[in-house]
Amino acid sequence: ETDRVLTYLGFAHRKAGRIEAGLAYYEKALQKNPDNRLARSYLGQLYVEMAETELATVQLAEIRLRGGQGSWPEQALAHAIATGETQSY
Repeated sequence: ETDRVLTYLGFAHRKAGRIEAGLAYYEKALQKNPDNRLARSYLGQLYVEMAETELATVQLAEIRLRGGQGSWPEQALAHAIATGETQSY
């Protein structure tokens, strides 16, 4: 039940096509740790996949506000927003 485990459960469900479960796990991860930039990046990428770019942009702003400038989560989400390509690993 750590935010890290919840983040990866969200990722696994998202990649398996279980969008609602993925959303729920990302939300649980962020409830436990609002500063979890990886969860925010993966959640934002899910929003990109759902064509919810505005919601993805909110997560990108949150990553930056929480000290994530230049980090992999910021770069991956910015790339996803710009190109529509999300991470598969």
